[in-house]
Amino acid sequence: MALEIEGSNPSAHPIFIQMLRRGSLSIQSGSSLWNPSTNPYLKDLEILKNGDEDGYNMVIHITLESSLEIFAISLPHLLPNRTGPTWSYLVNNDGWTLIDAGPYGALPSLEAGLGIIGKKITDIERVIISHGHQDHDGNTYDVIEKSGAVLWAQEMYFFFLGQHSSYSGLNSDSLLHKSILEFRNHTENSPSRLKSDYAKYRSRFRGYDESRQKIIKQVSQIHTIKDGDSLDKMTFLYTPGHSVDEICIDMDGVLFTGDHILPQITPHPTIVRKYPADLMDKIPDPYKDANNHYGLYCYLSSLGKALKLNNRKTVLPAHRLFNNNKFNIRNLMRGKDIIRHHSTRLKRIVNVIESGVQSPPEITRKLFPPRKLVGGGFFAALSEIVSHLEMLDKTKDIQILQNGNVKSTKQNNFLNVINQLLNDH
Repeated sequence: MALEIEGSNPSAHPIFIQMLRRGSLSIQSGSSLWNPSTNPYLKDLEILKNGDEDGYNMVIHITLESSLEIFAISLPHLLPNRTGPTWSYLVNNDGWTLIDAGPYGALPSLEAGLGIIGKKITDIERVIISHGHQDHDGNTYDVIEKSGAVLWAQEMYFFFLGQHSSYSGLNSDSLLHKSILEFRNHTENSPSRLKSDYAKYRSRFRGYDESRQKIIKQVSQIHTIKDGDSLDKMTFLYTPGHSVDEICIDMDGVLFTGDHILPQITPHPTIVRKYPADLMDKIPDPYKDANNHYGLYCYLSSLGKALKLNNRKTVLPAHRLFNNNKFNIRNLMRGKDIIRHHSTRLKRIVNVIESGVQSPPEITRKLFPPRKLVGGGFFAALSEIVSHLEMLDKTKDIQILQNGNVKSTKQNNFLNVINQLLNDH
């Protein structure tokens, strides 16, 4: 049954929610859930299995104007996560291809979702990982082991499989990383609840690290992806910045973005990390300089790379495709929203510095509300501020002092970078 819903927010309409709970909702291109002028490649969206208000347990059937069919299966996280479930996509492209295996422990949910669409795990011929974070590749070994599929991932992914998932890449030579190192050391050496929570977190991720070791030792069928590679209708873009190995996949009017471009939220940019010493002799020459593959500047550059595509391509993200009882159907112009978000944050950081606040922890406290700095929230917020300070250092808008504090040079060169990204595409 198809339902036409009028209004600016149709997917929050009471009738929509009632039919969603019954599992009887099919949404077609006449619906205002997406604007055909901004997402012209979408033809039909049908809910095959309903879920909760954030999309958990949901299975969706998407049809493009090209008649290509895409199945989206939501997979639960190992730990509570504000991003909602991870969306794994199944498409028949030179054989049944799964994009992102999902979080560690999600195999039963994946198999249940496949059953809804009439498929078995053994039908999967290929698993493509968007990047090596546990909510995307945690389920990889279990899927590969049971399906016999070939594992595809960006070439840097395979170098980092042997690294413990808690590896931070913090650089003791970086004056900006000094505050993060001090905070981490204080946390690890204190009997606080935060330390207890961290230990619990690490114990629950032990299985994930073990599964990565199994990939190294037991998975022989692998394929490394480089920027610009293609497979039938798919073209791969290397888009680092949130992760050193992140890729997006361009296909028939949609872009599978992993965490690179998300609706409603923005991915956490990396700090400019330091490669593990034992990898330096193994990493290929194009990736040797970590400064070019980590950090906010790198992430924004990768957004600019994606924006060179047709901006009306629909984004199929790994998170928030459905959230708070509504779909979030966006096109690539969402990338410009994210660039503006970071521009605003950079401006606010510069303003705070020019008001006399110089230390990264104090800048963090000025910019984030206290409720977001509880427990591990402070560490996440501090690392995000450091990633922005690293970009301001790169654009020569701040000077880093020997004690790790910063001061403004009153240049605002970062605006030139932002304006170029926004105006070039």
